[in-house]
Amino acid sequence: MSLPAGQEALMLLEKIVAQAQATPQKTAYIHNGVACSYAEFAQALAHTRQFFAQQRLPAHSVVVLCVEHLAQAWVLGIALRNLGLTTVSVGQASEVDQLGLDTISCLLTWAPENPPDLSAQAARGTCRWLNVPASFHPTDAPAEPTPAQHPGGHIIQTSGTTGTYKKILRDAVAEASTLDLHAQINGISAESVVYVRDFPLWTAGGYRWPLLSWHQGASVVFQQGQDFHLPLLEQALTHVFATPMTLMFVSHAPELPVRRNDAMRLLVTGGAMPRTLVAALKQRLTQQVYAVLASTEALTVSATRIDDLDDLARHQIHPARQVQVVDETEQLLPAGKVGLLRIKILDGVSGYLNDVPASRAFFRDGYFYPGDLAVFHADGRLALCGRVTDVINVLGSKIATAPLEAALQNQLTVDAVCLLSLAPPGADEEVYVAIESQRNLTEAELQTAAQTLLAHLGRVHFHFFRQLPRNPMGKVLRLALRQQLLARLARPD
Repeated sequence: MSLPAGQEALMLLEKIVAQAQATPQKTAYIHNGVACSYAEFAQALAHTRQFFAQQRLPAHSVVVLCVEHLAQAWVLGIALRNLGLTTVSVGQASEVDQLGLDTISCLLTWAPENPPDLSAQAARGTCRWLNVPASFHPTDAPAEPTPAQHPGGHIIQTSGTTGTYKKILRDAVAEASTLDLHAQINGISAESVVYVRDFPLWTAGGYRWPLLSWHQGASVVFQQGQDFHLPLLEQALTHVFATPMTLMFVSHAPELPVRRNDAMRLLVTGGAMPRTLVAALKQRLTQQVYAVLASTEALTVSATRIDDLDDLARHQIHPARQVQVVDETEQLLPAGKVGLLRIKILDGVSGYLNDVPASRAFFRDGYFYPGDLAVFHADGRLALCGRVTDVINVLGSKIATAPLEAALQNQLTVDAVCLLSLAPPGADEEVYVAIESQRNLTEAELQTAAQTLLAHLGRVHFHFFRQLPRNPMGKVLRLALRQQLLARLARPD
């Protein structure tokens, strides 16, 4: 549904104000156990918006949020975007120079976090440093937001699976038209209590999950610093968003108390779940475990409930999303044929910010090509078969690694497996298997796995890691892993 020009950027703030008027005492969010009502949320937004309006920041410019406290970062960000400014979040001020943005007008921090003096850094970047005070009480704070002439947006950084970290600008105008659909895909309503943990605002999940929830009038739960299991004990959660990595404590730390709640949806994204983890989640947390297929660029296309283990690899695409498997000439492939995955863009995103070559490689004719190999089964479900870039060359044969990694992970009951083809200095190229496991595997287990699953790869080498290098969303960083393995192989025995 198209919305009147100039209204979309205000939609979230207007929704919050309307919710505050209808149910002022309803919880808008809980941050580390401290609740904030919708009335308090709306008042904070009104005061913050007026404070920023008085700063006269340049129109259409970018404001960098360097604020650790997620709830406060949201208040600041909503107010800025409501004024027509674009926001981007960083973990620390040193990351600003890496953004590659030439329209930054302000580097913003929050005084209670005692940030260092950043005026010199801001001056080098020809922008302003603004250290927002803990509280302010402006006069004549508007009861309702005034429409911005030019809606602001938010810049998200990708997970890096397309090769490097890239930036997507989420335009408020286009974004508003997709929020109800994605709330529906995830089952979020006004009655929901949604746990988003501590995912930062530069990630798709850290931005989208609270946005979807507040747009529906739901309550959001943040937990930062430690004790990530506490909301599972203390709050009547209806939805939990997580990655496989953030859930490993369920199987690795059985001594941590949790409360099973079969009315709660556990929506897991960012990578495949080990079968052992699924079993632990169903035993300790909830029977409602969902595998979510999503990307920063094309958003969520499915949330598949895991009723049996076969569901882990077979995604039920939402009927409102258009997902296709095509060959190298972009012709549609029938069920049973492996090809390139492409996803129809819903919200007008046509590429990466300030990266024309990457945009041309991954966005074409209204579709996003994530670089995944996939196949549709006869029942209409989609299975991922690895990535175009995750293919090893064994004696001239191109072999997708994802199916082998999943099979090894399940057979060895380990946390993660990654296959790489490496040629150490002075040696031939061979296959190396990196295994993340908290337990020691026996030689017999490895030999059986090699014989049953990897015999066609020739000689293989197993290497063990307590933790594979991963990005903040839990995805394995293959380039970093490759470098670690090469460094390990270069060391004398």
